[in-house]
Amino acid sequence: MTADTAPQRPNLLGMTREEMEAFFLSIGEKKFRAAQVMKWIHQEG
Repeated sequence: MTADTAPQRPNLLGMTREEMEAFFLSIGEKKFRAAQVMKWIHQEG
């Protein structure tokens, strides 16, 4: 896969909790993953 054909990676830092929940649901994950990631981002930097 080249840089031109690589899938776009979402910027999780710019998402609201609701946007992040929708993103995780769209990739087949549970909604609570958004809370886990937000906690990790804010506690671990």
